[in-house]
Amino acid sequence: MTEQPNINDDVKILKLDVLKKNLKQNWNLDIDLWNEEFPHDYRFEDTYLQLSFVLRDFNMNELKHLISITNLFDIKNYNHEIATLINNYIKSCADYINHELDRNTEEYFKKYNKNNNCFSYEKRIKDELKKYNIHYAVFFYGTLRSSEVRTAVLGTDIRENMMDTATLQKYKVFKVKDTHYPLIKYTKNKKDIVKGIIAQNLTYNELMKLDRFEGENYFRQFIKVNKKNYILDAEIYLPKANLVSSEPWDYDDWYKNDMKKFFENEFDLNGVK
Repeated sequence: MTEQPNINDDVKILKLDVLKKNLKQNWNLDIDLWNEEFPHDYRFEDTYLQLSFVLRDFNMNELKHLISITNLFDIKNYNHEIATLINNYIKSCADYINHELDRNTEEYFKKYNKNNNCFSYEKRIKDELKKYNIHYAVFFYGTLRSSEVRTAVLGTDIRENMMDTATLQKYKVFKVKDTHYPLIKYTKNKKDIVKGIIAQNLTYNELMKLDRFEGENYFRQFIKVNKKNYILDAEIYLPKANLVSSEPWDYDDWYKNDMKKFFENEFDLNGVK
């Protein structure tokens, strides 16, 4: 029987990613330390806090959204106000824990009013998150180059004025062994160029549909693509190490001979099989 993923572990990893991107401190606590034998999950300055204590009302999609808009490497979508709120929120939480350990929480609530204590900051972050409607760019190198697959995944195809041809240097596309879909590999060779489509101005909801379709064997990574001699930032779905490649993959051949087999055998909105 296949072991089901632990959603709580996934949430912990996402929370830690939010904090790592936003808190100005050194992080050295290994994820392997997360178990019931340890009373903490990460350290903020000299205070240990459990990840279950922070960002308690945020679901996985909201945590992924926070990660996206507080990523300093994505300047276009970076939101300084939310990053500042997260910093102040964690400082307030750490202060609350210290007061609780001293059995002096009353003093804490005198210091922090109802608008800036650790219990009210979550609502402020959520309210700010709802106002921030960001857009994403994704480079499609595989099955999502086809209108049929995009429509099946998103419910409707992406508008033509939001898509264009583009290329990615130093990568090659291969077939995933015993399947009808591909993976992409970094080669370091400038002569290796992957043709594909860059889709721009995608909404967060569309991105989440793409994430769900790509499944647990792929992850998003920032890259730079060439669109008509303009270098653009985009994201790409890279394979995890468990996927095994076989022969080089050709889109035109796949579209003509294997797309139907892909829909029959591997296509799944909850993650390609």
